[in-house]
Amino acid sequence: MATCVRIGNIEITALRDIGPLAFPSSNVFSDMQEGGWDSRSHHLTKEGEFPTNFTVFLVKSHDATVIVDTGGGPGPHEAMDGTEGQLMDALANKGVSPEDVDHVFFSHLHFDHIGWALRQNPDGESTPTFPNARYVISTTEWNYWTQPDILSSSPVEQAIYPLERMGLVDLTDDETPLATGIRAMATPGHTPGHQSLLIESGGETAIIAGDVLHNTVQFEMPDLCADFDQDKPAARATRRKLLERLAADRTMSTFGHLLIDSNIGHVIKVEDRYSWQPL
Repeated sequence: MATCVRIGNIEITALRDIGPLAFPSSNVFSDMQEGGWDSRSHHLTKEGEFPTNFTVFLVKSHDATVIVDTGGGPGPHEAMDGTEGQLMDALANKGVSPEDVDHVFFSHLHFDHIGWALRQNPDGESTPTFPNARYVISTTEWNYWTQPDILSSSPVEQAIYPLERMGLVDLTDDETPLATGIRAMATPGHTPGHQSLLIESGGETAIIAGDVLHNTVQFEMPDLCADFDQDKPAARATRRKLLERLAADRTMSTFGHLLIDSNIGHVIKVEDRYSWQPL
């Protein structure tokens, strides 16, 4: 199974920050009908739990180094048995320092995607983890999470909002370019301003699709939403539209919560049924 792929002259690498993890499937897919997992247990762990990890994608081209999401952060995370984030080690293993990163592209602003945006220096002051980067957030996402009643009760206030005061945030709309062959793509539903990253180079295309889906069962059942999807009708519509495009064009794609050794691949459609073919 591949964790790295080239799209023309652009390289995409999946980096594990946290995981593998497993949670009760009923806590993630409470809409699954009774008995629905009986014939679909291969999508779960041997114990019948939802498997996942927090993945960050490294995108390198001739003129930019981009990080897609920043995982859960350094930790230790008490809710995950004291797990510590591994992103800095994963980047170092690829020969990338935080100073090398030009853009940090957020698919959305849930806690498991923004954890390494900032870190504290020895004086307790928050500083950008990637000091030379612009932090890229969709305008719709930013406007949602910075509403006063939402901001005050979300991790965005501590993990992201200081970046705006530092002048480091760039707001994007659908098709906003980041670098040659790399641009934003609106995929709303999981959150109001969820966005994917569209990569085009050398006649090839890939889409880093964030949390458009969370588990391989959703290829088989695209109308099944995770409980984390904030607008389920929009999430279903986006998922179906994206799966149809990926299958029709044989576009390479990635999904951040599929397991690290199988989260880069192709969507296959036979008759009216989608499936996932990892590299």
